[in-house]
Amino acid sequence: MGYLGFARREPGLFRTAFAAQPFGVDEPSSKDDSSRGASGLDPFQLLGHALDGMVDTGLLSPGQRSGAEWMAWSAVHGMAFLLLNGPLRGLGEADCQTLAERLVAMVERGLLAENLAQ
Repeated sequence: MGYLGFARREPGLFRTAFAAQPFGVDEPSSKDDSSRGASGLDPFQLLGHALDGMVDTGLLSPGQRSGAEWMAWSAVHGMAFLLLNGPLRGLGEADCQTLAERLVAMVERGLLAENLAQ
């Protein structure tokens, strides 16, 4: 929800973040620490850490963990660009919020669906 909210509140910064910084195959690369918060982790690493925590607590199976950050990120990133540049750009705040909540719920259900690991 934070990712989508930031994209809507700060579209220029959101676009700049992806225009100015190249990403590697394994994870986004950052040679400086400006994208790291108090935890010392950048947003992509925080997502991975949260997913690892879900495995540690038994909420997410190890088989579901592999690559899950890419799936979750692609869903919210795609929605963000549809809201900023695509066919959803004219939606009001309430409709954006409703879609964001539905998307996050869909991602959560997908992450926890055991049959998708096979």
